[in-house]
Amino acid sequence: CIRDRVQYADYARWQREWLKGEVLEKQLAWWKEELAGAPLVLELPTDCPRPAVQTFAGALKWMAPLEALEGPLRELSRKEGVTLYMTLLAGFQALLSRYSGQRDIVVGSPFAGRGSRDLEGMIGFFANMLALRARVEDVSFQELLKRVRRTCLGAFAHEELPLEQLVDALQPGRDLSRSPLFQVAFVLQGAPASALALEGADVSDLPLEPGVSKFDLTLFARETPRGLVTYWEYNTDLFDEETVTELAERYVRLLESVVAHPEQRVSELPLLSASEREQLLVAWNDTRTEYPREASIHEVFEAQVARTPDAVAVEFEGAHLTYAELNRRAWQLARLLRQRGVVAGSRVGLFTRRSLEMVVATLGILKAGGAYVPLDPSYPVERLAFMCEDAGLQVLLVQPSLRSRLPAMAVDILPLEFSSEPAGSEDDEAPGVPVPPEALAYVMYTSGSTGRPKGVCIPHRAVVRLVKGSHFAELGAGEVFLQLAPISFDAATLELWGPLLNGGRLVVFSEHSPSIEELEGALSRHGVTALWLTSAFFEQVMATRPESLASVRQVLTGGDVVSPGAVRARLARGGSVVNGYGPTENTTFTTTHRLTDPARVGTSVSIGRPISNTSVYVLDAALELVPVGVWGELYTGGDGLAWGYLRRPELTAERFVPHPFSAEPGARLYRTGDRVRFLRDGTLEFASRLDGQVKLRGFRIELSEVEAALAAHPEVREVAVLARDDGPGGRWLVAYFVPSVGVALTPQAMRTHAQARLPEYMVPSAFVPLPAFPLTVNGKLDRTALPSPRAEDARGEYVAPRTAMEQVVADVLAPLLGLSRMGVEDHFFELGGHSLLATRAVSRLREVLGRELPVRVLFESPTVTRLAERLEENHGAQPPPLTHQPHGGVVEQSFAQQRLWLTSQLDAGGISYNVPFARRLSGRLDVQALEDAFREVVRRHESLRTTFGEVDGGPVQRIHEAVEFSLRVEEVEEGGVLARVEEEARHLFDLERGPLLRAKVLRVGEAEHVLVWVVHHIVFDGWSVGVLERELSEAYG
Repeated sequence: CIRDRVQYADYARWQREWLKGEVLEKQLAWWKEELAGAPLVLELPTDCPRPAVQTFAGALKWMAPLEALEGPLRELSRKEGVTLYMTLLAGFQALLSRYSGQRDIVVGSPFAGRGSRDLEGMIGFFANMLALRARVEDVSFQELLKRVRRTCLGAFAHEELPLEQLVDALQPGRDLSRSPLFQVAFVLQGAPASALALEGADVSDLPLEPGVSKFDLTLFARETPRGLVTYWEYNTDLFDEETVTELAERYVRLLESVVAHPEQRVSELPLLSASEREQLLVAWNDTRTEYPREASIHEVFEAQVARTPDAVAVEFEGAHLTYAELNRRAWQLARLLRQRGVVAGSRVGLFTRRSLEMVVATLGILKAGGAYVPLDPSYPVERLAFMCEDAGLQVLLVQPSLRSRLPAMAVDILPLEFSSEPAGSEDDEAPGVPVPPEALAYVMYTSGSTGRPKGVCIPHRAVVRLVKGSHFAELGAGEVFLQLAPISFDAATLELWGPLLNGGRLVVFSEHSPSIEELEGALSRHGVTALWLTSAFFEQVMATRPESLASVRQVLTGGDVVSPGAVRARLARGGSVVNGYGPTENTTFTTTHRLTDPARVGTSVSIGRPISNTSVYVLDAALELVPVGVWGELYTGGDGLAWGYLRRPELTAERFVPHPFSAEPGARLYRTGDRVRFLRDGTLEFASRLDGQVKLRGFRIELSEVEAALAAHPEVREVAVLARDDGPGGRWLVAYFVPSVGVALTPQAMRTHAQARLPEYMVPSAFVPLPAFPLTVNGKLDRTALPSPRAEDARGEYVAPRTAMEQVVADVLAPLLGLSRMGVEDHFFELGGHSLLATRAVSRLREVLGRELPVRVLFESPTVTRLAERLEENHGAQPPPLTHQPHGGVVEQSFAQQRLWLTSQLDAGGISYNVPFARRLSGRLDVQALEDAFREVVRRHESLRTTFGEVDGGPVQRIHEAVEFSLRVEEVEEGGVLARVEEEARHLFDLERGPLLRAKVLRVGEAEHVLVWVVHHIVFDGWSVGVLERELSEAYG
């Protein structure tokens, strides 16, 4: 008797009665321990920016059957004592690890959830998603299989805990842009226990495109008569088909390697084809050009003097020097330096502001055989003293007006000033010091991770390679280049030697930092054609006075992420923009990207391709090439490389590593610490720093150096420094500190302390005192939990509701959270709200306001004031209220149904949980008999007669004695079958009104039909397919 059979409602009631108390606590305890510290986000590289609110638009990518691979995979599984499911999952997690760069991977996977025999013949939604975690360290694949087996067996033993309860227990950060706990899933579909069999007709599958993706990415593996088939469901708002195809091909390549050599380490599993390796290693690094590779900087300059002796070389505040005059002045200084003991390789300090003397000094030091060490006059005394001592200066050239700024030090100080006498004659003797191209040209200090700056040693060849034989900008005799950067900033290398080694004219800006108006005047007055600006200053100029750069033909920018809007604004007025990227350790520029067409500027500005005589590689942690589109660390080599770090052999060995792809003895690569990826056109996209180093306003800052300086305060117990993106003007440096016990240390005192020890650009913009630092479960500083200074400043007295709507919202939400009151800025989820409370809250707001509200409104506007604003905005026309069914029993939803009930309300598209099927029927078909068969199945299973709603704010299922079902027939041409099937699959279900199963027959010919049926996932799962098809077959017969 159907009425006496166990039905889904019985299961839902049983589940709630059983899964509580000690049983629930044991399940929760295991999962909490299993997922402790697991990453909340899988950072897979995407083709498109992630939408602010998760979308479910999707597509399928079917791959060829794994005919030659299935047998070896099963044999490997047998040998290693695992199932095929575990082997395929381990391969998938290894692939995700290699693609994301993460070694802790969480993948969702459905579990049937039918532990009792009574449930095996039932249609309904029993499946539960399990969060399967793999710690994919660099171990052998065999070891990874053991770990995956252990995880799977533990998860299967605790599969009863519904995913929604796990999410509520773990309380991961609410993020509307992605699903909680995991964003990627894996499904192994076994051969169906029963397939549809209709007497008189041959039945076959009809592949269809549902157009939805429940997660960012799902890998399906299906056992079929043709063998093991994989297909990939992907979110089309994140991924292109080409990317998913490549991912699928690399999965197969990885599995092929695994079955041949399961002892391989995960990092060794090949992802690239031979042609892809050739492209990355050779084609995109074919940058060799002719240039004076064996010449020193001053030799190249002297050759230019011989060609254009009377051309103006440099200008400064009305004064100028020709190439010949500059050469003679430099020779004079070189002789003087030689007399003061400067020999080949000596390091000479240069303490000067922008001036003619500065240009003469850099050239004169090189002619003497020395290397210049620029010292910025704005640096604190303590930093200057360290740099002078660390550099081991032979002589220190000092602009007389700056002498008082220097600390006392044991170094020979030589005033840097012009003699009033003539510069000398053409036949003055040169010092004649031989300087090979590998010799040191300058030492430039950058922020250091140990709390002290480090000196980067740049040879002559690296500078010559930057400005000779390169094509990123025009640097010929007709160019006028403005020198604007501090001499201690490596952009000055390009500004000085770009024009001087190519016959151009160098215009040195005055000593002070320019206003935009002053910059505009200088550009116009001197006819500047080429200009370098930090990205921050460039963006400021384009935002306030975009016309000021109209006369400049070439604008070079960089030092930080460049604004696409600023680039478009510049290009709209003509000229070009060159985005230049490069660490000091590879001499100013490593890659460049030249733009001339504003229409071709996208959502970000590429850092381009390697400049001449430079190579770049994107590698993972094991120094393996990563595929195009995948994030990795940028390594660079070629003629621009520095020697290394002055007096820091350990750090040099750490950052300058043996070249893994070169046969040249001693070849090295510099690991930049920058996270980048190759795009399909061979250009590079920059993401961020991989370590604690950041760039602000063009300056590279090691956060640990700032922390070390702040920690030197005697009254500080702990300190942490972050670069945050929520500053008043965008990115800013924020310092957090915990004072010593019993000390009232103010932010202003910390600022004063920092200003005495750090350059201005390294002094944090905000200082936040805290009683203690937040810690992770592992006892480490939880940087993600450090408060925003804005939030900290805003936090104060309770702010009462100010409008009637704010009062309504606060009065509804506060009791649900167990609070006596809520302020207007209080955040529902930060105060303990979760998905079920959100449903209840919206239900009560519906009752109070007398109108319909979607649950997603609370997720999108979680504070009192924002929710009130949304409710007032939405006070106009509303959709008609959903009515309750007048008959049928009312039962609480199962936990699985509850999750889909909530998700379906958040999903504005409404079709992400439609489950469509299409079968081609060739032969005689009795449509009436098939309709009767469907009706019989619906009669047997309450799930197919269920709708959903809420009672007193709680989600319920309503079971009806009978529902309407008709099998419609529609005539269709063969060519229109697939479109009609997919159209049918995309029709919305109304969960409150039902029915949640519909079917249609498409008549293609007298003996050719297509049966389409669509059911909502809330009443149906993968197991149910076999049940429905078996019972349909029986009833039809």
